[in-house]
Amino acid sequence: MIKTALSAILLLLSFKGSAQIYINPGVDTSLQQVKAALHFYDNYLLSFKGKTLPDMAKYWPASELKKRTVPDQLIYAINDDPLYAQGYSPTILYIRPTEKYIQFKTQFSYADSLKHIMTMAVINSYVAFDNSGQPYFINPLTINMADWRTNSLANIVFHYPPYYKFDRKRADSLIRKITMLEKGWGLKPMAIQYYMANNNDELYRLKGFDFAVGMGNKNKPSGKSDDKDNQVFCGGLGENYFHEVVHLYLNRLFPNSPLQEGLAVFYGGSMGRPVKWHLKRVNQYLLAHPNVDLTNIDDFWYTDTYTNPGSAIQGMICSLIYQKDGLAGLKRLMRYTSYTDIFEKEFHITKEQVNVFIRTAIRDQAGN
Repeated sequence: MIKTALSAILLLLSFKGSAQIYINPGVDTSLQQVKAALHFYDNYLLSFKGKTLPDMAKYWPASELKKRTVPDQLIYAINDDPLYAQGYSPTILYIRPTEKYIQFKTQFSYADSLKHIMTMAVINSYVAFDNSGQPYFINPLTINMADWRTNSLANIVFHYPPYYKFDRKRADSLIRKITMLEKGWGLKPMAIQYYMANNNDELYRLKGFDFAVGMGNKNKPSGKSDDKDNQVFCGGLGENYFHEVVHLYLNRLFPNSPLQEGLAVFYGGSMGRPVKWHLKRVNQYLLAHPNVDLTNIDDFWYTDTYTNPGSAIQGMICSLIYQKDGLAGLKRLMRYTSYTDIFEKEFHITKEQVNVFIRTAIRDQAGN
Protein backbone atom coordinates (compact mmCIF):
# COMPACT_ATOMS: atom_id res chain seq x y z
CA MET A 1 0.00 0.00 0.00
CA ILE A 2 2.76 2.46 0.98
CA LYS A 3 4.85 1.48 -2.04
CA THR A 4 1.88 1.99 -4.37
CA ALA A 5 1.15 5.44 -2.90
CA LEU A 6 4.80 6.42 -3.24
CA SER A 7 4.83 5.35 -6.87
CA ALA A 8 1.73 7.46 -7.54
CA ILE A 9 3.35 10.51 -5.95
CA LEU A 10 6.51 10.05 -8.04
CA LEU A 11 4.36 9.79 -11.15
CA LEU A 12 2.68 13.08 -10.29
CA LEU A 13 6.03 14.75 -9.61
CA SER A 14 7.36 13.67 -12.99
CA PHE A 15 4.37 14.98 -14.96
CA LYS A 16 5.28 18.15 -16.83
CA GLY A 17 2.31 18.51 -19.19
CA SER A 18 4.19 20.05 -22.11
CA ALA A 19 7.13 22.44 -22.14
CA GLN A 20 4.63 25.18 -21.40
CA ILE A 21 2.97 24.15 -18.17
CA TYR A 22 4.15 22.45 -14.97
CA ILE A 23 2.30 20.56 -12.24
CA ASN A 24 2.97 21.16 -8.55
CA PRO A 25 3.61 18.11 -6.32
CA GLY A 26 0.46 16.47 -4.99
CA VAL A 27 -1.84 17.53 -7.86
CA ASP A 28 -3.78 14.55 -9.22
CA THR A 29 -4.06 14.46 -13.01
CA SER A 30 -5.09 10.81 -13.33
CA LEU A 31 -8.78 11.34 -14.18
CA GLN A 32 -9.46 11.21 -17.91
CA GLN A 33 -11.60 14.35 -17.84
CA VAL A 34 -8.86 16.22 -15.98
CA LYS A 35 -6.34 15.12 -18.61
CA ALA A 36 -8.61 16.39 -21.39
CA ALA A 37 -9.16 19.72 -19.64
CA LEU A 38 -5.44 20.07 -18.92
CA HIS A 39 -4.58 19.43 -22.57
CA PHE A 40 -7.10 22.07 -23.62
CA TYR A 41 -5.76 24.57 -21.07
CA ASP A 42 -2.15 23.92 -22.07
CA ASN A 43 -2.95 24.48 -25.77
CA TYR A 44 -4.66 27.75 -24.87
CA LEU A 45 -1.58 29.06 -23.08
CA LEU A 46 0.65 27.96 -25.96
CA SER A 47 -1.54 29.84 -28.46
CA PHE A 48 -0.47 33.25 -27.12
CA LYS A 49 2.28 34.83 -29.21
CA GLY A 50 3.40 38.30 -28.16
CA LYS A 51 0.60 40.85 -28.05
CA THR A 52 -1.45 39.02 -30.68
CA LEU A 53 -4.36 37.15 -29.14
CA PRO A 54 -5.44 33.73 -30.41
CA ASP A 55 -8.82 33.02 -31.98
CA MET A 56 -10.95 33.20 -28.85
CA ALA A 57 -13.82 31.36 -30.56
CA LYS A 58 -11.73 28.16 -30.34
CA TYR A 59 -11.72 28.35 -26.56
CA TRP A 60 -14.66 30.45 -25.39
CA PRO A 61 -18.41 29.93 -26.01
CA ALA A 62 -20.42 32.28 -28.18
CA SER A 63 -22.29 33.55 -25.12
CA GLU A 64 -19.04 34.96 -23.70
CA LEU A 65 -17.92 36.42 -27.03
CA LYS A 66 -21.20 38.33 -27.25
CA LYS A 67 -20.39 40.03 -23.95
CA ARG A 68 -16.71 40.82 -24.60
CA THR A 69 -14.26 40.76 -27.47
CA VAL A 70 -11.66 39.66 -24.90
CA PRO A 71 -13.56 37.23 -22.63
CA ASP A 72 -10.48 36.30 -20.59
CA GLN A 73 -10.28 38.93 -17.84
CA LEU A 74 -7.00 37.42 -16.59
CA ILE A 75 -4.93 38.28 -19.67
CA TYR A 76 -3.89 41.81 -18.76
CA ALA A 77 -3.00 41.19 -15.11
CA ILE A 78 0.34 42.99 -15.16
CA ASN A 79 0.35 45.39 -18.12
CA ASP A 80 -0.79 45.67 -21.73
CA ASP A 81 1.09 42.51 -22.74
CA PRO A 82 -0.81 39.25 -22.26
CA LEU A 83 0.14 37.50 -19.02
CA TYR A 84 0.54 34.17 -20.82
CA ALA A 85 3.06 35.52 -23.36
CA GLN A 86 5.57 37.27 -21.09
CA GLY A 87 7.83 34.32 -20.44
CA TYR A 88 6.65 33.55 -16.91
CA SER A 89 6.61 29.89 -15.91
CA PRO A 90 3.05 28.62 -15.35
CA THR A 91 2.75 26.08 -12.54
CA ILE A 92 -0.58 24.45 -11.74
CA LEU A 93 -0.91 24.46 -7.98
CA TYR A 94 -4.39 22.95 -7.71
CA ILE A 95 -6.95 21.10 -9.79
CA ARG A 96 -10.49 20.58 -8.52
CA PRO A 97 -12.97 18.54 -10.63
CA THR A 98 -16.64 19.31 -9.93
CA GLU A 99 -19.88 18.34 -11.62
CA LYS A 100 -19.99 21.62 -13.59
CA TYR A 101 -16.35 22.33 -14.39
CA ILE A 102 -12.71 21.62 -13.62
CA GLN A 103 -10.93 24.39 -11.75
CA PHE A 104 -7.24 25.15 -12.30
CA LYS A 105 -5.26 27.37 -9.96
CA THR A 106 -2.08 28.49 -11.75
CA GLN A 107 0.94 30.45 -10.60
CA PHE A 108 2.89 32.58 -13.10
CA SER A 109 6.40 33.30 -11.91
CA TYR A 110 10.08 33.55 -12.77
CA ALA A 111 13.38 33.02 -10.95
CA ASP A 112 15.81 35.91 -10.52
CA SER A 113 19.60 35.60 -10.77
CA LEU A 114 19.74 34.32 -7.17
CA LYS A 115 17.02 31.73 -7.93
CA HIS A 116 14.43 33.53 -5.83
CA ILE A 117 10.91 32.88 -7.12
CA MET A 118 9.10 36.05 -8.19
CA THR A 119 5.35 35.45 -8.40
CA MET A 120 3.50 37.74 -10.78
CA ALA A 121 0.02 36.23 -10.54
CA VAL A 122 -2.01 33.29 -9.26
CA ILE A 123 -5.16 32.77 -11.31
CA ASN A 124 -8.24 30.56 -11.35
CA SER A 125 -9.38 29.09 -14.67
CA TYR A 126 -12.46 26.96 -15.25
CA VAL A 127 -12.89 24.39 -18.02
CA ALA A 128 -16.25 22.75 -18.77
CA PHE A 129 -17.43 20.32 -21.46
CA ASP A 130 -20.42 20.70 -23.75
CA ASN A 131 -22.84 17.90 -24.67
CA SER A 132 -20.52 16.67 -27.40
CA GLY A 133 -17.58 16.53 -25.03
CA GLN A 134 -15.83 19.63 -26.36
CA PRO A 135 -14.06 21.71 -23.71
CA TYR A 136 -14.59 25.43 -23.23
CA PHE A 137 -13.74 28.08 -20.64
CA ILE A 138 -16.18 29.52 -18.13
CA ASN A 139 -15.45 33.12 -17.21
CA PRO A 140 -14.58 33.46 -13.48
CA LEU A 141 -16.78 36.58 -13.52
CA THR A 142 -19.78 34.38 -14.27
CA ILE A 143 -19.03 32.20 -11.25
CA ASN A 144 -18.00 34.95 -8.85
CA MET A 145 -20.89 37.32 -9.68
CA ALA A 146 -23.60 34.78 -8.90
CA ASP A 147 -24.85 36.83 -5.94
CA TRP A 148 -23.88 40.31 -7.16
CA ARG A 149 -26.46 43.04 -7.82
CA THR A 150 -26.97 45.26 -10.87
CA ASN A 151 -28.48 48.68 -11.40
CA SER A 152 -28.87 50.35 -14.81
CA LEU A 153 -28.89 54.14 -15.21
CA ALA A 154 -28.58 55.99 -18.52
CA ASN A 155 -25.83 54.21 -20.46
CA ILE A 156 -24.21 52.51 -17.44
CA VAL A 157 -24.84 49.11 -15.86
CA PHE A 158 -23.49 49.15 -12.31
CA HIS A 159 -22.42 45.83 -10.76
CA TYR A 160 -21.73 45.58 -7.03
CA PRO A 161 -21.49 42.96 -4.24
CA PRO A 162 -24.51 42.05 -2.11
CA TYR A 163 -23.25 43.95 0.97
CA TYR A 164 -23.01 47.24 -0.97
CA LYS A 165 -25.78 49.86 -0.73
CA PHE A 166 -26.19 51.57 -4.08
CA ASP A 167 -25.83 55.38 -3.91
CA ARG A 168 -28.09 56.95 -6.53
CA LYS A 169 -26.78 60.49 -5.93
CA ARG A 170 -23.21 59.47 -6.67
CA ALA A 171 -24.34 57.59 -9.77
CA ASP A 172 -26.26 60.64 -11.00
CA SER A 173 -23.16 62.77 -10.43
CA LEU A 174 -21.10 60.44 -12.61
CA ILE A 175 -23.72 60.51 -15.36
CA ARG A 176 -23.76 64.34 -15.35
CA LYS A 177 -19.98 64.41 -15.74
CA ILE A 178 -20.14 61.90 -18.57
CA THR A 179 -22.81 63.94 -20.34
CA MET A 180 -20.63 67.07 -20.14
CA LEU A 181 -17.62 65.12 -21.43
CA GLU A 182 -19.63 63.77 -24.37
CA LYS A 183 -20.88 67.25 -25.23
CA GLY A 184 -17.48 68.90 -24.97
CA TRP A 185 -15.68 66.33 -27.09
CA GLY A 186 -18.55 65.69 -29.51
CA LEU A 187 -18.92 62.03 -28.55
CA LYS A 188 -21.89 59.70 -28.51
CA PRO A 189 -22.88 57.81 -25.33
CA MET A 190 -21.37 54.35 -25.01
CA ALA A 191 -22.73 51.38 -23.09
CA ILE A 192 -20.49 50.90 -20.03
CA GLN A 193 -20.21 47.96 -17.66
CA TYR A 194 -19.17 49.42 -14.29
CA TYR A 195 -17.90 47.01 -11.61
CA MET A 196 -17.35 48.42 -8.11
CA ALA A 197 -16.45 47.19 -4.66
CA ASN A 198 -14.97 48.56 -1.45
CA ASN A 199 -11.41 47.85 -2.51
CA ASN A 200 -9.40 46.79 -5.52
CA ASP A 201 -8.51 43.35 -4.16
CA GLU A 202 -12.18 42.38 -4.31
CA LEU A 203 -12.24 43.25 -7.99
CA TYR A 204 -9.12 41.21 -8.67
CA ARG A 205 -10.78 38.23 -6.98
CA LEU A 206 -13.92 38.86 -9.00
CA LYS A 207 -11.91 38.48 -12.20
CA GLY A 208 -10.38 35.24 -10.97
CA PHE A 209 -7.13 36.24 -9.27
CA ASP A 210 -5.91 34.88 -5.97
CA PHE A 211 -2.96 37.22 -6.38
CA ALA A 212 -1.54 39.67 -8.91
CA VAL A 213 1.25 42.20 -8.61
CA GLY A 214 -0.46 45.32 -7.27
CA MET A 215 -2.78 43.57 -4.84
CA GLY A 216 -2.46 44.20 -1.14
CA ASN A 217 -0.41 47.14 0.19
CA LYS A 218 -2.13 50.23 1.59
CA ASN A 219 -5.86 50.23 0.89
CA LYS A 220 -6.65 53.25 -1.30
CA PRO A 221 -9.03 54.06 -4.16
CA SER A 222 -7.86 52.53 -7.40
CA GLY A 223 -9.30 51.22 -10.61
CA LYS A 224 -8.74 49.98 -14.11
CA SER A 225 -10.37 50.75 -17.45
CA ASP A 226 -10.83 48.42 -20.40
CA ASP A 227 -11.50 50.33 -23.59
CA LYS A 228 -11.56 47.12 -25.62
CA ASP A 229 -14.91 46.19 -24.07
CA ASN A 230 -16.03 49.48 -22.47
CA GLN A 231 -15.84 48.34 -18.88
CA VAL A 232 -14.28 49.75 -15.72
CA PHE A 233 -13.35 48.20 -12.40
CA CYS A 234 -13.45 50.69 -9.54
CA GLY A 235 -12.41 49.99 -5.96
CA GLY A 236 -13.00 52.49 -3.17
CA LEU A 237 -14.86 55.34 -4.89
CA GLY A 238 -18.21 53.74 -5.50
CA GLU A 239 -20.41 55.03 -8.28
CA ASN A 240 -18.40 58.16 -9.10
CA TYR A 241 -15.02 57.00 -10.42
CA PHE A 242 -14.95 59.44 -13.33
CA HIS A 243 -11.20 59.02 -13.94
CA GLU A 244 -11.60 55.50 -15.34
CA VAL A 245 -14.60 56.42 -17.47
CA VAL A 246 -12.58 59.25 -19.06
CA HIS A 247 -10.11 56.62 -20.24
CA LEU A 248 -12.90 54.74 -22.02
CA TYR A 249 -14.02 57.80 -23.94
CA LEU A 250 -10.74 59.54 -24.73
CA ASN A 251 -7.93 56.95 -24.87
CA ARG A 252 -9.08 55.65 -28.22
CA LEU A 253 -9.12 59.17 -29.68
CA PHE A 254 -5.43 59.70 -28.91
CA PRO A 255 -3.76 56.26 -28.80
CA ASN A 256 -0.25 57.69 -29.24
CA SER A 257 -0.44 60.55 -26.75
CA PRO A 258 1.94 60.38 -23.75
CA LEU A 259 -0.73 62.23 -21.75
CA GLN A 260 -3.57 59.70 -21.69
CA GLU A 261 -3.23 59.29 -17.93
CA GLY A 262 -2.81 63.03 -17.45
CA LEU A 263 -6.09 63.79 -19.22
CA ALA A 264 -7.94 61.35 -16.95
CA VAL A 265 -6.26 62.91 -13.90
CA PHE A 266 -7.19 66.40 -15.12
CA TYR A 267 -10.86 65.45 -15.37
CA GLY A 268 -11.22 62.87 -12.61
CA GLY A 269 -8.29 63.30 -10.25
CA SER A 270 -6.24 60.35 -9.02
CA MET A 271 -6.99 57.96 -6.15
CA GLY A 272 -9.96 60.11 -5.22
CA ARG A 273 -7.97 63.35 -4.97
CA PRO A 274 -7.77 66.33 -7.39
CA VAL A 275 -4.60 67.31 -9.26
CA LYS A 276 -3.75 70.14 -6.87
CA TRP A 277 -3.76 67.82 -3.85
CA HIS A 278 -1.19 65.59 -5.53
CA LEU A 279 0.92 68.49 -6.75
CA LYS A 280 1.27 69.75 -3.19
CA ARG A 281 2.66 66.37 -2.16
CA VAL A 282 4.98 66.25 -5.16
CA ASN A 283 6.20 69.78 -4.39
CA GLN A 284 6.98 68.79 -0.81
CA TYR A 285 8.91 65.77 -2.06
CA LEU A 286 10.92 67.86 -4.54
CA LEU A 287 11.82 70.38 -1.86
CA ALA A 288 13.19 67.53 0.22
CA HIS A 289 14.94 65.95 -2.78
CA PRO A 290 16.47 68.80 -4.82
CA ASN A 291 18.60 66.41 -6.90
CA VAL A 292 15.62 64.74 -8.58
CA ASP A 293 15.81 65.36 -12.34
CA LEU A 294 12.43 65.83 -14.02
CA THR A 295 13.76 65.97 -17.57
CA ASN A 296 12.27 62.53 -18.28
CA ILE A 297 8.83 62.53 -16.66
CA ASP A 298 8.28 58.79 -17.07
CA ASP A 299 11.33 58.10 -14.89
CA PHE A 300 9.71 59.90 -11.94
CA TRP A 301 6.93 57.47 -11.09
CA TYR A 302 7.04 56.97 -7.32
CA THR A 303 7.18 59.11 -4.19
CA ASP A 304 4.86 57.23 -1.83
CA THR A 305 1.73 55.07 -1.77
CA TYR A 306 -0.63 58.07 -1.99
CA THR A 307 0.66 59.88 -5.07
CA ASN A 308 1.99 58.94 -8.50
CA PRO A 309 4.15 61.97 -9.35
CA GLY A 310 4.31 61.21 -13.06
CA SER A 311 0.53 61.17 -13.49
CA ALA A 312 0.24 64.31 -11.34
CA ILE A 313 2.70 66.12 -13.64
CA GLN A 314 0.79 64.89 -16.69
CA GLY A 315 -2.43 66.20 -15.18
CA MET A 316 -0.74 69.53 -14.48
CA ILE A 317 0.36 69.86 -18.11
CA CYS A 318 -3.25 69.32 -19.22
CA SER A 319 -4.40 71.89 -16.65
CA LEU A 320 -1.86 74.49 -17.82
CA ILE A 321 -3.02 74.19 -21.42
CA TYR A 322 -6.67 74.28 -20.40
CA GLN A 323 -6.09 77.44 -18.37
CA LYS A 324 -4.55 79.04 -21.45
CA ASP A 325 -6.69 77.78 -24.33
CA GLY A 326 -9.63 75.87 -22.86
CA LEU A 327 -10.98 72.70 -24.44
CA ALA A 328 -9.54 73.61 -27.86
CA GLY A 329 -6.10 73.64 -26.27
CA LEU A 330 -6.63 70.20 -24.72
CA LYS A 331 -7.68 68.76 -28.07
CA ARG A 332 -4.57 70.23 -29.67
CA LEU A 333 -2.34 69.01 -26.84
CA MET A 334 -3.49 65.41 -27.09
CA ARG A 335 -2.45 65.17 -30.73
CA TYR A 336 1.24 65.34 -29.88
CA THR A 337 3.02 62.00 -29.65
CA SER A 338 6.08 63.01 -27.61
CA TYR A 339 6.96 65.15 -24.61
CA THR A 340 9.64 66.84 -26.71
CA ASP A 341 7.03 68.26 -29.10
CA ILE A 342 4.74 69.24 -26.23
CA PHE A 343 7.42 71.26 -24.44
CA GLU A 344 8.87 72.80 -27.59
CA LYS A 345 5.62 73.71 -29.34
CA GLU A 346 3.29 74.43 -26.41
CA PHE A 347 5.68 75.87 -23.81
CA HIS A 348 8.56 76.97 -26.08
CA ILE A 349 11.29 75.41 -23.99
CA THR A 350 14.19 73.09 -24.80
CA LYS A 351 14.90 69.74 -23.19
CA GLU A 352 17.57 71.37 -21.03
CA GLN A 353 14.95 73.70 -19.56
CA VAL A 354 12.34 71.04 -18.77
CA ASN A 355 13.51 70.25 -15.22
CA VAL A 356 13.38 73.86 -14.03
CA PHE A 357 10.13 74.53 -15.90
CA ILE A 358 8.29 71.59 -14.32
CA ARG A 359 9.57 72.33 -10.81
CA THR A 360 8.46 75.94 -11.11
CA ALA A 361 5.05 74.96 -12.52
CA ILE A 362 4.48 72.42 -9.73
CA ARG A 363 5.29 75.03 -7.11
CA ASP A 364 2.95 77.58 -8.69
CA GLN A 365 0.07 75.16 -9.33
CA ALA A 366 0.31 73.57 -5.90
CA GLY A 367 -0.20 76.96 -4.22
CA ASN A 368 -0.22 77.28 -0.46
